[in-house]
Amino acid sequence: MKVFNQRINLKQILIVIVLLLISNSAKIFFFYSLRTNANTSDIDFYDYFDHLSILIFSILSLLSVLISWKFINKIDATNTILKFVKVYILSFFIFTLMGIIIDYVVLHVILSNKLEYDIIYRIINTLSVAFILVDIFALTSAFLYFRQSQKIAIELEQAEKEKAKIQSQMLQKNLEPHFLFNNLSVLSGLARKKPEQIEDFIDDFSDVYRYYLNHGKKQLVELKEELSFLTSYMNLMEKRFGNTYQIENTIENTSGFVVPCSLQLCIENAIKHNKGSEENPLLISLSLQEDTIVIKNKLNKVDFTLGTGTGNDYLKRQYQLNFNKDVLFTETNNEFIVEIPLISEI
Repeated sequence: MKVFNQRINLKQILIVIVLLLISNSAKIFFFYSLRTNANTSDIDFYDYFDHLSILIFSILSLLSVLISWKFINKIDATNTILKFVKVYILSFFIFTLMGIIIDYVVLHVILSNKLEYDIIYRIINTLSVAFILVDIFALTSAFLYFRQSQKIAIELEQAEKEKAKIQSQMLQKNLEPHFLFNNLSVLSGLARKKPEQIEDFIDDFSDVYRYYLNHGKKQLVELKEELSFLTSYMNLMEKRFGNTYQIENTIENTSGFVVPCSLQLCIENAIKHNKGSEENPLLISLSLQEDTIVIKNKLNKVDFTLGTGTGNDYLKRQYQLNFNKDVLFTETNNEFIVEIPLISEI
């Protein structure tokens, strides 16, 4: 569940609610016992000293939770619900200790009360006040716990984005020499057999490589630019493989954005993992279904490939981390389908 774009753990919320219910039940029982067993007729609601005491003890309960949180945070680096419970319980003990010290100072130093100091009675009295202030203990502990949980979640998300960025850069570095080597081999072959095609090949090669350089580090590019790049890329593939791999593009509305090279990676995977021939070319279709680009190809798997899944993982992570959208890969008995979300605006 998300509230104001922040992820909220329902289990954690339920545990806090249960703790609040238990604490408040104890508080209600305390008040009930006070009303039925004690003489409350002498309570003066206009005694400002009592009101001031409640204010002081409220501040003290807040400080107790903060001290408890600092201490537990040093000895427990995890962020489990048990940590929250530890903070919650320890804050009671800190509050009781600090409360007794303040109580003693007020009675014997400030008010100069000469009566015998009953430590057991004062401890019970301080614990009674703690029960009254359970809401402050619980809510402050919960706030600190959830704030740290949110901070950790944000840090993990940032780390994932950085990791995806590094993977993207590695992919680009691996792609460039691979791309250059294959196409220089094709250029060498054209120079020997079809020199008249060299000029067109160099034009397409320049367009493709320029696209890599200009858009490789961008988060999104326009769909029409990606499709234009794909045309140049397939021209290179045609020079390399002939008509064994063909694209059928039925996308008419080219508004919207995609991750750079996302369509090309899918086409490259289809070519890498499937066989085609002049007599029976492998058809790769591109279509737009609502806000999703669908890429399909018939399965005609090659006997052996060294695929690592890097390209597919890269696409998944880019769309999930940056746009909270999923890239879907589906393999049936005779087809492989990729569904890429179309980003409507940036």
